[in-house]
Amino acid sequence: MGSAATQQSSSGILDCLVSSSLHSVLRDEVAARTTPHEVTPLGDSLDGRVGVLSLPESRLVFVRYGGDVIVEAPATGSRVVATVPLGPMGVSVGTDPRTRTCESGFLLSRIDATLMRPDPWAGSLVVASEEVRLADHRRAVLGPEVDSHLEHGDMRGLGRSTLLEHACRQAWRVTSTLPPGIPEDTLTDFFAALEDHILTALVLAWTHEEVLGDTSGDSRVDLLLDWLRENHGVRVSVTEMAAAVGLSVRQLQSSVQRTLGISPSALLRDVRLVAAHHALKDSDPHTTTVARIAHQHGIVHLGRFSSSYRARFGESPSITLHRHGASG
Repeated sequence: MGSAATQQSSSGILDCLVSSSLHSVLRDEVAARTTPHEVTPLGDSLDGRVGVLSLPESRLVFVRYGGDVIVEAPATGSRVVATVPLGPMGVSVGTDPRTRTCESGFLLSRIDATLMRPDPWAGSLVVASEEVRLADHRRAVLGPEVDSHLEHGDMRGLGRSTLLEHACRQAWRVTSTLPPGIPEDTLTDFFAALEDHILTALVLAWTHEEVLGDTSGDSRVDLLLDWLRENHGVRVSVTEMAAAVGLSVRQLQSSVQRTLGISPSALLRDVRLVAAHHALKDSDPHTTTVARIAHQHGIVHLGRFSSSYRARFGESPSITLHRHGASG
């Protein structure tokens, strides 16, 4: 029955992709990447699916049970596990008899059991990382002077969880549609930057507004622009951008938003787009390709690149390459 009920494959991008009607198979695949838990089916059959994206020091897992189940996760201890429901999910924590319906992200309790009843078909995305890894990232995002405010905070609720939801959905959508043939070193750098993006969203999601505050650093935006024109490869992340100009991630976000009216991530995408445009104009179409130029300038998803490029410059990247190459 196991072989008939379970199918597993590797997509090259995702660590594994499993379809199964066995709750034990689905449970074990998720538990191996997140935290030990139990799954109790409430019906006769499941049509479940699990996908895993392995990042350098964290995991992003998609799970859909395809039937009604109850998931019981014990206290997570030193592991940080955040769940982003993709549909309504019933959640109760510890001995509290109340069940609340969650449609936004939340953290599994570090000291109590968390009981969940996920939407059978929408599924959820789960992020798991070790606390020691996240502590280092907190200092980069918020600065060491505010790190102590987070040590004993309420780790159950994510008051700004839309940040995490967006980051997780975007990461899953992008990696699920990446084409084959991307160079291995490009993928490695891409995953490192993707992990940085998700962990930054996780830190900001559980940080109270009064801790975040609004800090100065506007004078360093010009320095950032100069730095980005020379450094915008795949591995560059918002955390690295902040460190390059001596700011925390939160300071960087505030300063770029005030000065340019966009986020640091949007600024990075724009710098990459403009750099790729100049490279396409200056390259020989007989000796290079659009994909190679895109990868050289930190762009991995060629479909999105083509769409953004056309919206910005009024033509496709291939037309720019061949038109200017032919005229040269």
